Amino acid sequence: MKEPLEFALSSLKDSLPFVWAEEIWLMGVWKNSPKSQSIARSMPELQPGFLAVKHPLFAEDVYGSPYSIYSYTPDPLVSANDNLTNVYKQIHEWNKKLILDFVPNHMAIDSPLIESDPHLFLIATDSVSAKNSFLHANGNRYVHGRDPYFDGWTDTIQWDFSNPDVEKKHIQILKEIAKVCDGVRCDMAMLLLPDVFEKTHEKKSVYDWKRVIDTVRQNYPNFKFYAEAYWGMENRLLDLGFDATYDKSFYDTLKENQFHFISQSLNENTKLSKIRFLENHDEERAKHQFGENSHTYFSLLSFSECILLFHEGQNLGLTKKIPVQMIQTDPENSNQVTEMYYKRAMKTITKRNSSSMFYQPNYIEFNGSAVFTRAIQTGDETELILWNETNKEVAGWIPFQEGIQFQSILTDLVSGVEFPQTKSEEGIYFKLNPNQAQWFIF
Repeated sequence: MKEPLEFALSSLKDSLPFVWAEEIWLMGVWKNSPKSQSIARSMPELQPGFLAVKHPLFAEDVYGSPYSIYSYTPDPLVSANDNLTNVYKQIHEWNKKLILDFVPNHMAIDSPLIESDPHLFLIATDSVSAKNSFLHANGNRYVHGRDPYFDGWTDTIQWDFSNPDVEKKHIQILKEIAKVCDGVRCDMAMLLLPDVFEKTHEKKSVYDWKRVIDTVRQNYPNFKFYAEAYWGMENRLLDLGFDATYDKSFYDTLKENQFHFISQSLNENTKLSKIRFLENHDEERAKHQFGENSHTYFSLLSFSECILLFHEGQNLGLTKKIPVQMIQTDPENSNQVTEMYYKRAMKTITKRNSSSMFYQPNYIEFNGSAVFTRAIQTGDETELILWNETNKEVAGWIPFQEGIQFQSILTDLVSGVEFPQTKSEEGIYFKLNPNQAQWFIF
């Protein structure tokens, strides 16, 4: 009999997002905390978010935060076994790689590790407020996990990075995780940097990400380390050995419609060191945040040389953000226009391979305005994207050139609209409204 998670994976394996993806990040596979569950169910400030996606709301709809980890063993809802070997094997059979969460800053407030290794967690000093600390049954008052700008997460306990044994413990945990996956997404990875830890907790950190990563890779040389990172600390983490980091600044430029900075970021030679996204579990749904612009922005991301993070349900145009503590929600109808757009986009992207070549095609804009253009050639097929990065209408020509030749009909993958063509020596005529993108295949 298959495990519950294997049922879910089997239902997803033929879906376009799954087929399109090279790596699958599964959130919430580690054993959940009973205390986190009870805290989530009772916190008044969380209830509006729960009720927005589930009505009537029952206690069993709230399971607790997947980022308050009780232990790095599979949750019973994920696997009846004490490991993820079967899930890992199945993902590999589908020629995908498996990415799991590692939450380096803290553990659940009721983790058994507090009993077995009480000295590894940060004991509160008199300067720590009551709301940022708690009294454990072992008699110690510990600090809640937190960042320097907000109060602590009350269902967590902070690792003490001034203790060198914490680094050794993390290496031990990561080596066990590496047996059942191909990499980890490290939650809030910048919190472990010495200056950040000192700013937050007024203690010197001896934790060294580079040493941790290098040590794990001695046994697992191809193991990936991805960092959730903010505050301009991305390059520091890359220098310490991370394969890629979140690019939250790019997401913010999309939110603020800063067209010049969007274009500048897209033209950077970022390769695969940046993780870009339109939505994730922390952000609003793309359809809610960006509306119809979500199609334009995903099209642009599809032509960006980056790691593209895609959130489950994004292709359906869902608009309700689901709190991470929830395990059951009301169904939401998909948006058919968005669903058809993603079918067109993903079928095209899936054809790309390691030999696909990015290049910058020539264009002529009648008034000299900037137009973002990029082409991707895969075999004998060429994709072309045009995006108006200005606040006024633009028009001009794409001259015929290698990979871009006359076709009697061009179909825009963004809108689905067909454009009959009349052959002209100038090439392909285009006209774009502000922030409009068009995506063609030759």
